[in-house]
Amino acid sequence: MIPEGHTTFQPNRLVLEAAHRAAVDCFGSLAGLRLSLRPARRYLFQEPPDVRSLQVELRKPAFAALVAEDDPDAEAQLVLETEPISPGIRALYRAAGIPVVTVKCRLGACQFIYERDGFYGDLRPAEELVDQTVQFLLTCAQSAFYRGRLVRTVAERQIAERLRGIADEVNCLVHHRMPFGYAVGYRPDLPGRAARQTIELVLGFDPRHSPAGEVVLPIRVETRPAEERDPEVAQLDEDVAAFAVRAGIPMVAVERTAAGEYAVTCSMDGIEECIIAEDDAQGWARYFDVACKVALERACSSLRGTEAQHSG
Repeated sequence: MIPEGHTTFQPNRLVLEAAHRAAVDCFGSLAGLRLSLRPARRYLFQEPPDVRSLQVELRKPAFAALVAEDDPDAEAQLVLETEPISPGIRALYRAAGIPVVTVKCRLGACQFIYERDGFYGDLRPAEELVDQTVQFLLTCAQSAFYRGRLVRTVAERQIAERLRGIADEVNCLVHHRMPFGYAVGYRPDLPGRAARQTIELVLGFDPRHSPAGEVVLPIRVETRPAEERDPEVAQLDEDVAAFAVRAGIPMVAVERTAAGEYAVTCSMDGIEECIIAEDDAQGWARYFDVACKVALERACSSLRGTEAQHSG
């Protein structure tokens, strides 16, 4: 449950470095595919790996996953990394047969390191061959049979479907399973465990149109009633909600009730709590049409203010 409250805020930027930009430019406009930025690695597997020594790394995100535009489950077709990954994570990817491309950018030139099933390829194409190389990598990846689903519940599918409709109209993307710390950005007062808590859906500006790919609206979806949830996880959710209000971050929480419906609350002023049935597509659409409009207005206002400060 999120109480109302607001202060000024700055949307977090997801595209910051040259390698991020190269990954977006090379893989962000492929026909029939879309980027889901910063998915927690544990959800790139069919079942989250139970390796105690790697749990922190598994809760951290890859840079992106490529998913089919028309796939309601958002299965990861190809994983994109832009930072060095540990031998332990690399071994898990390899054992699961997950195709991974590490994108690097050196002196303006792209480098693609492709790994899958023990195969390792280091590709450094000339500029005029980058598109052909990306298509080759995509063809290699599409033969993979082991794909993690980034959307795993009916409620998420209902919300994601409406968000995608909104996103197409306003140059945004829908991201899945993003750690809270990446949705809101680095903040010294954000506890580490709360930062690693997963946010199921995130609406963000498309980095092909807004270069930094700023976050617009994080959406937490909890499909278990409060009575059935682990107390520790429930407390983390409360900590995340409280932090969102304290920091003035637009956020929506969707929580299943004992009756099987969903209580929907929002940290933004003027949007009332409501109850929506899981299969009520129109109800989800009405709520998120309003919530996304308000969040977009706030994000755009904040970005205009930042630009004005820099120009001044």
